[in-house]
Amino acid sequence: MVHALLTGHDGLLGDPVAAWRELAAGPGGTEAASAFLGYLALVTSMRPADRTAVDTEQVWWTAALDAGLPPGALAGAGRFAAALPDQVWLPLARRSAAHTPAQEDAGRVAARAAAHPREADALLLAAHLLTRPGPDGAYDDDVRRHARALLRAAEAPPAPDRPAETAQLRRALVEAGEVDLAHAPATTD
Repeated sequence: MVHALLTGHDGLLGDPVAAWRELAAGPGGTEAASAFLGYLALVTSMRPADRTAVDTEQVWWTAALDAGLPPGALAGAGRFAAALPDQVWLPLARRSAAHTPAQEDAGRVAARAAAHPREADALLLAAHLLTRPGPDGAYDDDVRRHARALLRAAEAPPAPDRPAETAQLRRALVEAGEVDLAHAPATTD
């Protein structure tokens, strides 16, 4: 499948949404879909950085989001953190984390999101990453550290200039155990 996509023969696979649904319906479907998405991201990240054609990856990642895959099937999308331009990556990464909060390479995803404190998608992406199920110390440390940095940067402008999603990120951090933020005032004007 990946070979067909990356060699420009994606038409052989048929409708992308249907292909994702078929993959997810098979044995180990959730894991297979996540692995395929992660592999597509990995191969994409090895391509030249100055290339302009990200259409195949964008089409197939969007199709995975639109396919109604089972929970966990989009964990491999985290590997796209080093693969696509911000304007393509950020909205797709946010949607993937909303579907599957436990993203592969979550620390890297959170670090990239932290570079965009004025973007609603970045704030929501970080908030989703904080809601992943189950404790994992290394995951928590990286994601929380980057989410806190993102929150500080998002709260730096005067209140009227802050993205509305800043409050959601603060709440997600508090719910993830960063209780010191519950009573700390947002950065003042």
